[in-house]
Amino acid sequence: MALDNEKSKMLKILIVDDHTLFVEGTVSLLSSETILEIVGIANDGVQCLNLLKSTAPDVILLDISLPDCSGINLIDDIKSIHPEVKIIMLTGLNPEGYLTKSLQKGVQGFLLKECNKTEMIEAIHYVVEGKEYFSKGLAHFLKVEVVDNNDDQQSITPKPNDKVLSGREAEIMNHIIKGLNNQEISLALGITIRTVKFHTSNILHKFGVKSRSKAAAAWKEMSKNKNE
Repeated sequence: MALDNEKSKMLKILIVDDHTLFVEGTVSLLSSETILEIVGIANDGVQCLNLLKSTAPDVILLDISLPDCSGINLIDDIKSIHPEVKIIMLTGLNPEGYLTKSLQKGVQGFLLKECNKTEMIEAIHYVVEGKEYFSKGLAHFLKVEVVDNNDDQQSITPKPNDKVLSGREAEIMNHIIKGLNNQEISLALGITIRTVKFHTSNILHKFGVKSRSKAAAAWKEMSKNKNE
């Protein structure tokens, strides 16, 4: 009975990638972890969806570029079969332009293929716990200007086409208003500093401003108008 209980606690991983060497290396690395179980390997989108009909992974490591489709376009189909599955996108390419789109579709993590075993395992545990994870190698793409500039006369009025902040962005915005810095927000929400920076970057973009203080002012103004 103890063995059955131990087995039930294992995290089931599905790998969706057509690069044989990467897949073999990943399987070898993850198989050494007693808590992880590789339940399938798919080389393309069709194989992935077929596997999902017979297995229910906890985490899917999904290549951003597959032979028959874009990994991003596959996300909706995956979620329609297993809504609760956690997805970590894998890429060996410049991820710029893919990050936001992936998150909007419900992806929980983003890893560069050059990441090491420790980081991959860390990412898996993060997403299983309901947190988001961004690869350390994504730092360059997560840069954001957060230094206030009192001489900046840029308008703090939100653009007419701005979308409403996502749930996570709203959480971060509320902490920014309280004066918390990135590290404090990271600790308060249980997410990485890279994740905080990424969402902050999106917030500034949506409000069309270059500083956190101006984003906070715009957010307060929007909330005020909404309540009137």
